[in-house]
Amino acid sequence: GRRIVAFGVGLGVLLGLVAVVAFAPTASAAACNPAPHAPILIASNADFTAANGVASGKGTAKDPYLIANLQFSQMPSGYGLKVDNSNGGITVYFNITCVQSNFKLSAPAGSTLVWLVDVRQATTVSLVTANAAEAGGSVGIRLDGSSAITLVNESINKFGNDGIQINGSDHVTVVDTKLKAFHNGLSITSSSYVTVGQSCNINSASGCNEFTYDDARGIDIENSDHVAVLDTITSADDTGGILISGTGSYAISLTGGIASGNGPICPSGTATGFVTDTIAGVAVTNGAHDVTMTGYTLNANGDGYGGFFDMMDGGNGGYLNPCDGSITLFNRATPPGGANLDFNGNCYHFEFGFPSVPTVFCATS
Repeated sequence: GRRIVAFGVGLGVLLGLVAVVAFAPTASAAACNPAPHAPILIASNADFTAANGVASGKGTAKDPYLIANLQFSQMPSGYGLKVDNSNGGITVYFNITCVQSNFKLSAPAGSTLVWLVDVRQATTVSLVTANAAEAGGSVGIRLDGSSAITLVNESINKFGNDGIQINGSDHVTVVDTKLKAFHNGLSITSSSYVTVGQSCNINSASGCNEFTYDDARGIDIENSDHVAVLDTITSADDTGGILISGTGSYAISLTGGIASGNGPICPSGTATGFVTDTIAGVAVTNGAHDVTMTGYTLNANGDGYGGFFDMMDGGNGGYLNPCDGSITLFNRATPPGGANLDFNGNCYHFEFGFPSVPTVFCATS
């Protein structure tokens, strides 16, 4: 049944799958000195030229091309750097490093700073530092149908849509990265074998992945499987820290981190974020199953309609506007997750909807 349970500090058993993270060394030029450049489209081996940003390399597995030191501000075509292998014209190896942007002109449907399509060979993208000033629909890094991709040491701020989007991709690693976006910090959709984070110092955030955002979630996992999240910090102004949703979401492990759902906030008296019944540090919904979470510190903004629970299994059918106190009731609560949800051994105080109340463990210093 649906319930509210309040806990003090207790003891529990830490259970879960600890992700072992291994990733390629950062591919970097001698120094990161980005220079202004027009948008680049690479769709065949012949497009890997100095004019298209290739700074070194031969395109082999041992000596991949290195695309480096690019700064984009005008993106009328909808991208800064796009590597599109949808026609199978790319067989060489390459890495990308040192890409910057301050969007001055964004395409009507939004612009993507670094965009990989159907790239299936081992590729590292590093040192993407960008500020989009919340340009409408903009995305920092987007992967579509790609595999064997490592994203490392990215710093992406104020993107209008998501910081990073992983769509229909597999064997992707995201480490040592900071993302802030108007929608989701990190969005994982219809993807498999994704590793997020590595062992790091949570207290100092040194080497950790940090995801913050304005309206949606820090990490949004939709119909994706075999996702391992380790030592991440997701902080929220609005809707919630982590959402795991869809029957296609399974074999998900989250170990040792911080997830907050402290919003919405009320600028000028108006609530931000989504009008939803799953505002929480972490929420599992719509049949997501076989999910393990342990060692997390979970915080939300109290309890009541609209979520505001530290952890939720499904929604509670209502939304509490924190700005004016009004309540919105829905005809149907957001459906809960499915079988095999193990949320024992986290530090939390309020849970909603779990068939059996997860054990509480809060470390003491």
